[in-house]
Amino acid sequence: RFRGELAKANQEFTKLGFSGAESQKTISDLANDFGLSVKEASKLSKTVAETAAATGMTLDDSQKLIGVLTQTQGLSADQANELIRSTQALAKANDVAPDKVLEDVAGNTEQFARFAKDGGENIFMAAIQARKVGVNLDTVAGIAESLLDFQSSLEKELSLQVLLGKQVNMNKARELALSNDLTGMMD
Repeated sequence: RFRGELAKANQEFTKLGFSGAESQKTISDLANDFGLSVKEASKLSKTVAETAAATGMTLDDSQKLIGVLTQTQGLSADQANELIRSTQALAKANDVAPDKVLEDVAGNTEQFARFAKDGGENIFMAAIQARKVGVNLDTVAGIAESLLDFQSSLEKELSLQVLLGKQVNMNKARELALSNDLTGMMD
């Protein structure tokens, strides 16, 4: 039963320029990392390969990203693929490298799970914004966590006011971090 599923996945990967071994690894990783059945992982692997081929991502990064979007955000494979492609177009429009934005999100699945809302679009937007200012998503998550440590954040705000000699109010940034609006927080 599984042989037919695996053979079909191998053919799809081969059409996209990947090897049969890469197909098997992707299916295995999807099944093991996200608790999918072999049949579900095999179906999802096609989207993983298509996404990797279309975006220039590695299969591993594509597999992580598609897996997180489908399993933690409840998106279908097509919805996940569309979100990734729209992010790629938006990154290009903002003059940042789309592959780096997608790689950044794929490499920060813990922050994705922690801060994502509304299907995860906010995380992709934050990754684009982070690249625009020369940092990565991990740095943005660190800033958000620092702002959400209210006692420390207020102490740092007071210290900054003393250093600058003028009033500084980080309440809006804290509010945005609390609501997982990482792009707004960075602005």
